[in-house]
Amino acid sequence: MSAKYSSLPDIDTAPDVYETEDKTEPGSDDETLLSRSALKGGRGGDSAASREELDASNLMQHDEAAKRFRKAEKRRERTQYIYPPSPTDATSPDESAPSRPVPLSHRLRALQAELLSLETELADPANPLLFQERPDDVVDPGELIRGLVDVRGRLDKIRKGKEGRGRLVGAVLGQDGPKVAELAAKDGSAGSDKPSVGMIVEMDRRVGELEKLVGSSTAAIDESSPLPPPLLPLVTRLNAQLTLLTQPRHIDSISRRLKLLLSDLDRASASQHSHRRHPSQSNNPPSQIHDQVLPLLTRLSPSLPHIPHILARLRTLSTLHTSAAEFQSTLEGLEEEQRKMREALKELEGAVETIEKSLEDNRGLVKANVGSLESRIDALLKRVEDL
Repeated sequence: MSAKYSSLPDIDTAPDVYETEDKTEPGSDDETLLSRSALKGGRGGDSAASREELDASNLMQHDEAAKRFRKAEKRRERTQYIYPPSPTDATSPDESAPSRPVPLSHRLRALQAELLSLETELADPANPLLFQERPDDVVDPGELIRGLVDVRGRLDKIRKGKEGRGRLVGAVLGQDGPKVAELAAKDGSAGSDKPSVGMIVEMDRRVGELEKLVGSSTAAIDESSPLPPPLLPLVTRLNAQLTLLTQPRHIDSISRRLKLLLSDLDRASASQHSHRRHPSQSNNPPSQIHDQVLPLLTRLSPSLPHIPHILARLRTLSTLHTSAAEFQSTLEGLEEEQRKMREALKELEGAVETIEKSLEDNRGLVKANVGSLESRIDALLKRVEDL
């Protein structure tokens, strides 16, 4: 087969030879390395002379390569594979890798499960584990149950503790006040109120930011600087106006009204120009409206800068006016009810007086009847004695 392809060019028929350098011991001498490299170098020179071998003239000499890579050969270590421990093995190795920390929720569930098992064991009076204790370590089951109740209460506080906004609102409303005081009295720690104080400070800061956004932080209580209008009605009104402006039919109606207004203004300006050009024709005196408006404007001109503040103050007092009107109606109703009650009391007083008078009259009549009856009985007794 090799003779068939021997005449073809670029065909390598030489056998593949792989030679590796033996590992040298750390205590070996340089002379043995040099002699071994010389022998292998001579063998490589003889093999290079043949035509069928590789050309190694441009390669590094073996002794030089051995000197250069001697440290690398010394450092090389064999990798040993260690099988992982069996999951069914009861004994775990001492040098085990550090496990991940258990989450708090899992720890809480484990504590709750352990607490339930302890409660079930202590609830059974015939439990043999209670009698297996040493005589010196015997504990009253009542004390054990009391300790379990205490632990359960603390676990419930941890599990049902409010977080975030609920805890903040509870601290503001004073819901956690008695609990904090009880814990401080029980544990003797005076720093239990710090989280609630921190929550209140955080809430105050957030309220300040909201006031800055809304615009009520710079408002004072006095009447000189009125409160800004409420944000929700203002946004509602702007939304209604935007919806009106975005509808085409409303835009068409506004354009028609503007056209009518422009035509009226054009007619008014044309008539004014005609009156200016022909002043003799306009003998009409100024209207009564002008006479009424001009004095009003002269009176209002000094107070024009204060009108916006007055209007803003009136807007803020609108709710007060409505509540005052409701209070007035309520007061009138109370006065009417009081008047009716007085009339009823007067009627009752008259009825009581008439009853008293009738009782007095009846008393006198009864006395007279009793006196006449006694006199008649006495007369009857005298007649009986005479007989």
